[in-house]
Amino acid sequence: RNGTAMRMVEAILDISKITDYSCTDGDIFQLLEIPAGVLVLFAGAEVLTAFDGTSPTVDIDFAAGDDIIDGADITSTGFCAAGSNGQTNTVVGNAASTYTQFISTADTIDCTIAGAAAATGRLRVYATVIDCNDHGAVDKATEVDRDLLA
Repeated sequence: RNGTAMRMVEAILDISKITDYSCTDGDIFQLLEIPAGVLVLFAGAEVLTAFDGTSPTVDIDFAAGDDIIDGADITSTGFCAAGSNGQTNTVVGNAASTYTQFISTADTIDCTIAGAAAATGRLRVYATVIDCNDHGAVDKATEVDRDLLA
């Protein structure tokens, strides 16, 4: 009602749908646009179609980092594990301050693909967010229908 509800946002990276393109080592894809004034509670990824190529992995974070997912194997389907530096789907952890965070300026959650020549693969990236922006005061009701019926 007032825009502050928790919600999930998601996007799918489908390598085969990108015309005249072959994924190369270190390619960065900006997948989720996160507006200013949003708290990101957690995020993660699911491989929907395995990636081909030379042992491809993915890092996911803001600014092409790896605090959400670090070096996940994307050669088979399923949900990605956090990896040695990642905090996927974790609210509390050693890197929680770099992961569960308030986004004060608009940003993107990025995926960096490592490994050469992936021509196929589908990756779903998701995040649960709360919009903390001011949406105006919600007035309380001063009367209800039962008062009018009396």
